[in-house]
Amino acid sequence: MNRIFPALTITAAVLLAAGCSSGQDESAVRKQPSGGASDSRSSAGKQAAPSEGGLQVPVHAEVLVPETSGSSDLDLKRFTPEQGAYTIYARCTGKGKVTIVDVDRPEEDPNRVACDGVVTVGRVYSEVEAQSLRMRVQDGAATWTVAVVAGEQDV
Repeated sequence: MNRIFPALTITAAVLLAAGCSSGQDESAVRKQPSGGASDSRSSAGKQAAPSEGGLQVPVHAEVLVPETSGSSDLDLKRFTPEQGAYTIYARCTGKGKVTIVDVDRPEEDPNRVACDGVVTVGRVYSEVEAQSLRMRVQDGAATWTVAVVAGEQDV
């Protein structure tokens, strides 16, 4: 169960803590089908799909974990990234602290989602093996939305 942790830790921590927004005009996007599409190559130049939580995942990305929302701890659906990488889209609002925890490696530092309403995007590199993630809420009330798609999507 080897992982590429130096790149994961630095990339995920910076991207998940910083939060980023596509800045794309919403009139130029279309709704993501619930099952996702089979084309999960890089999304360079591709439109993002608006969603109820406003995550705007790439239209042609293969959805590994459909958009899920909550305000308390929750284990996300288990998934296997077939390409050795996956991209997490997350948003949080409220005063609490929201983190994404690797259930199989709880001793590792969790990745924080900024609770400022801005979409946070992070790429995670891993072996092609089942992944289990947990959304954790601490230190106050917070509402989060998250989706996971296959591959290295543009940030």
